[in-house]
Amino acid sequence: MKGDAVLVFARRPELGAVKTRLAAQLGDEFTLKLYRAFLIDTLTAARQAGGTVLLAHTRGSFFPEQELADVNFEQRGDSFGERFDNALTDAAANLSADAKIVLIGADTPHLSPHSLRNSLDALRDAKAVIGPSFNGGFYLLGFSISPVPVAVAFAQPADREVPEVVRLLRRAGVTPKIQEFWFDVDQPEDLTRLESFIALSECMESEWIPRCTRAALADLMIKPIRAVREPVLSGESFSLLQMGAGLGSDIVQT
Repeated sequence: MKGDAVLVFARRPELGAVKTRLAAQLGDEFTLKLYRAFLIDTLTAARQAGGTVLLAHTRGSFFPEQELADVNFEQRGDSFGERFDNALTDAAANLSADAKIVLIGADTPHLSPHSLRNSLDALRDAKAVIGPSFNGGFYLLGFSISPVPVAVAFAQPADREVPEVVRLLRRAGVTPKIQEFWFDVDQPEDLTRLESFIALSECMESEWIPRCTRAALADLMIKPIRAVREPVLSGESFSLLQMGAGLGSDIVQT
C-alpha cells in the first residue's frame, strides 16, 4: 500500500484483559466498555488523519473494531517490547518503501486527527518522531525509514523511556523530532482529566471530539470517577486543547 499510515497497537477487547489498572477500581465490565470506546475513537481519528489505517492486535478471534482498519494483523513476540518492534516491522511490510508511519496505542482517544497529521507531516524532513507523555513514557513513535528497534527501552522506568528511545535512535544515526507532550489514560485519575478535556473541547467547538468515549463516560456516570476528581481545568489543560484539537498554530517542536 502507498502513502502515509497510522498503526494502532492495541489489545483485543476482552473482559479482564484490558486496562487492568483502571479495572482494579472501576470493574472489568465498565473498563471493557470504555476500552472499546477508546479503540473506536482512536481508529476513527486515524482514519480522519488520512492514509492507511493498520491495527496490530493481540492474538484471538475476530472482533468488530477490526472492520475500522484497512489492515489487521496479530502481534508477534513474547515481551511487550518484542511485540512493539515486530508490529512496526510488520506494518512497514504492508506499505510502500517510502511510506511514513506513526504508531499509537488505544489509550489516547482524545488525540486529534490534526495531531496525527502533523506528526506524519513532520516525517517529510525527519527520519523519526516521538511524542512524550506527561505521565511517563511516550504515546507516539513514527518513522519515514525502516523502523529502528527500541524494545530494550521498555526495561527502563517510565520516566526514562523517552531518553532511552532517543539514545537508541541516535545510535542508529537518527535524530527524532519531538512532538507535543500529551497524556494517556491508564489510571482512574486520568479519566477525570479526560472527562474535563472532552467537556472543554466541546465548549471550544474543537474539530475532534472522541464521541464514543464521551458517550461511555456520560452513560455510566461512574461514582469512582467522581471520587478521584481533582482540578484539571488548568493552564496545562487549555494548552493541551490548543495543541491537540487543532487550535494551536504549530504543535511540532523543531
